[in-house]
Amino acid sequence: MDKQWIIAAIQFFFWTCRDMLSGFFPYFLAGIFLGELIKFASWTKLIYKWISKSPVLAVISASIIGILSPLCTYGTIPIVIELYKSQEPRSGTVRASPLITFCAASSLMNPQLFVMTAGGIGLEMAIVRTLAVFTFSFAAGMLTLIIPDRFMIRKNIKVYEDGGGKIETRKKKKFAVKQYFINCVKSFLYIAPFLLIGVFLGAAVTVFVPQRFFYEALYMGRVQSILAGAILGIPMNACGGGAIPFVQTLLALGLGKGAALAFFLVGPALRPAPLAAMSALFTPLMLIGYAVFLIISAVFMGLVYV
Repeated sequence: MDKQWIIAAIQFFFWTCRDMLSGFFPYFLAGIFLGELIKFASWTKLIYKWISKSPVLAVISASIIGILSPLCTYGTIPIVIELYKSQEPRSGTVRASPLITFCAASSLMNPQLFVMTAGGIGLEMAIVRTLAVFTFSFAAGMLTLIIPDRFMIRKNIKVYEDGGGKIETRKKKKFAVKQYFINCVKSFLYIAPFLLIGVFLGAAVTVFVPQRFFYEALYMGRVQSILAGAILGIPMNACGGGAIPFVQTLLALGLGKGAALAFFLVGPALRPAPLAAMSALFTPLMLIGYAVFLIISAVFMGLVYV
């Protein structure tokens, strides 16, 4: 390996980073502006209104609202805890299933991620990813309808005596231009490092990793390759869509669409930080069941999406 080859490889690496950033950056900014704009909606009151419907309608509504919500797992859990405390007891129980549905959907998809996925990989992947999140969150919600809450919710979470009175009387959020742009800058500064990591990883894979490695690793069988994509998503899925450039590179090198979908489904939800946030509300047994069901669902949907 001579000096001239190293210099040429480094140049090609930075050219690849430049090309990836120039193609993805407009969608990155658009996603931030859209996500911060939607945050001014009164999400807690909206969710509370719809989860009070019939069980099936509540689960469907929670899945849709979760996908439309711009909140990440860290922002979702405090809202979900408050909503659980604010629900009116019915027949001696408090329904947790629509809240689990909302938490699952919002941790896996939001308008910002939709825009970034459409711009970085394609509109088809963005739509399929959204439909897969809806399918998983709806299935998780329907399944938890038949499971008693005591197996899913921590015992220290108590219900408010006045039900949803505090939520129903809450004032509507007002849009403030100055605060909006401050939030956009904060969001940019938080997500940008993860985006750069994703770009650098994608460029490094393109330049330095032999394509033969990916053919051997990702073509060991459909189920195995999709499962590998799902597991790879856990350590590699950066916050706020930062992994999209990395997946874009893997797709160009031969990664199957099903494996990419599994990567996007499993990674955002099963990283240690989101799981730690969810543990504030859910029992360890619930989290284990959630993780297993998510991986199985991701592999199944990856097999369907070819």
